[in-house]
Amino acid sequence: MDFIQVIHRRIVGLEVTEQKKDEIILTDLLKPEDVDLDKVVNQMFSFVIAMTNDIISHINQGKSPKDKILDRDSVTTRNHNLAYRCCNMALRDSIYLGKLKKTTKEILIISRIIRYLDMIGTILVGISYLINMEMTEGMKKYHYKAFERDEKLNKKLGGFLKKWLSYFKKTKKVLKKNDIKEATELYLKRFNYIFSTNIQGVKSPEHLTNMVDLTDQLNSMSSLILRDFMMY
Repeated sequence: MDFIQVIHRRIVGLEVTEQKKDEIILTDLLKPEDVDLDKVVNQMFSFVIAMTNDIISHINQGKSPKDKILDRDSVTTRNHNLAYRCCNMALRDSIYLGKLKKTTKEILIISRIIRYLDMIGTILVGISYLINMEMTEGMKKYHYKAFERDEKLNKKLGGFLKKWLSYFKKTKKVLKKNDIKEATELYLKRFNYIFSTNIQGVKSPEHLTNMVDLTDQLNSMSSLILRDFMMY
């Protein structure tokens, strides 16, 4: 068990809000005045990127991630829950809103974005279960099915995730730059990142259907981040 896992298990509300190569910043999110929502959003993006890279790595190595992605997603979920609480407080309390140095409009955008990021994390958990060859406790809990390993399908999934990850990283940069023009251009390219169903000889049509469904959801959530950013 690493340091961050120990912190999460023993101290409620203390979360990683910024992580660099040689530095980890922990914030007590039970103290709303200490929260930097921009950093929380940025870190949630980083968590999602790490989860996606993990899945790609397991596909490339021909290994099963088991419940590893589910464990990673728990951090994203906690950041979402606590940051969402701060957003709700800001919408009810003008003094706290002022302390955050955000407008009501900006808080609304952030609250929606962190919701989408949390949902993306959940979708990635489901995608990781599609490459597991054996049932795990997490799969049993959330009613997922184990499929026979299908190299063709996994290779296709790995290729899709690499393309989608590139799109997602660009989304993160666009939001950080607050660039509506770039966001619009990126949003219009969202259909370039669709999982192809043109695969011959798959072992299980149900496996393919589940993969298409989850990758479609992934595209939808990442596109909604850009859409809401542009609309507000």
